[in-house]
Formats: sequence, structure tokens, C-alpha cells
Amino acid sequence: MKRSHSWCLGLVVLIAVAPFLAGCAFQCPTVDEGKPEPGVTPQAQGGGGVDVSRLENKIKDLEQRLAANEKLADQANTTAEKALKCCRKDYTILMTEEIYFNFNKYDIRPEDYAALDRVAEKLKSDPDLIAEMGGYTDSVGTADYNIVLGQKRADAARTYLVSKHNINYGRLAIRTFGREAAANAPSADVNKRLRDRRVTIDVLGYAQ
Repeated sequence: MKRSHSWCLGLVVLIAVAPFLAGCAFQCPTVDEGKPEPGVTPQAQGGGGVDVSRLENKIKDLEQRLAANEKLADQANTTAEKALKCCRKDYTILMTEEIYFNFNKYDIRPEDYAALDRVAEKLKSDPDLIAEMGGYTDSVGTADYNIVLGQKRADAARTYLVSKHNINYGRLAIRTFGREAAANAPSADVNKRLRDRRVTIDVLGYAQ
């Protein structure tokens, strides 16, 4: 009988303290409470701080994108272009080649590869040589459109020399002239106008 009474008394006590134990499980602080998470300032735990690691990643990404933009800006003005702007009079033309383009096109024709190959061989013979490529169009179309088309034609020639012959990009300069430099009127014979749709490549050496 005493054992039954003791068991009942214990059950009553457990029921009485159970709500307090449950509240502690949800509210009592743990040993690590108050310590900030790695990379987060103490204020960030309350929602008003700064995630340092995330900020560092953003800064690093911004620096990488700025470096990429600077590289593009350098490529826009190659070593050869800068040299010719600075002291064109100090260079002499050692070799000239011309390639031609179909109407409204800027892809290299198979019959013109040989001319570009000769330019590449000349450039390979002396690492100090540079080349200037002038992009031309015929007189058909608007002035603005043809300026862009002439640029694309010269760039196609440069791309071939870089990709096919591994000529350093910085040794190749581009100029574009567009329709203003065309020798023939829009009504001229198609074969005559072909002579206007060209890229002229001058291999230049520094005159010492």
C-alpha cells in the first residue's frame, strides 16, 4: 500500500513540473548562444549586421569584372595601332597584299587564303614587324553601315592571322574606310565594284 502511495505521489510531482521542463526546452539558452556565426558580425545575428564573407565575395567579383574590362580596352588599341598613331612616319611598307569580298559579306574567300598566308610568313620572319589592315567597301549602302562592314572585313583578316598562324594580336592594326573611299559608283560594273570590297594589308618595318 505504501508503494502504491509513493508511486502516485511521484506521478503528481512529474505532472506538476512537466510544463516548466517543456518551457525550458524551448527557452533556456544553450552554452553556445551569443557566439556569432563564422564570418558574421555580432550585430548580424539580430538582422542588422553585415555578412562579411558575402561582402568579400562581391568585392572579389567586382575586381574580376573590372580587370576583364581593362583587358578589353587594351585589346581595342593594339600595340601596332598605338605605335602607328604615335609615329607612323617611322615605319616603311615592306609588303602589301589585298584580299576581296563578296557583296555585303565579310567572310574570307578560299582563294584569298594564300595572300594572308604570305603576310603571316613575312611577319614570322621578323618579330619586330607589324601589319596594318584597312577595311574597304563599295559605294552601295549607307555610310554608317559600310563603316561597320569595313571594320568586320579587316577584323576577319586579323582573326585568320591570329588563329591560323598564331600571330600576336598586338602586332596587327585595323583601320576602316567605308564607302567614302570607294572608287566606283553604285551603278558601276559588278567586277569593278569588287575591287572596292577589299582589305589592304601593309606589312610595316620600323625604319632605323
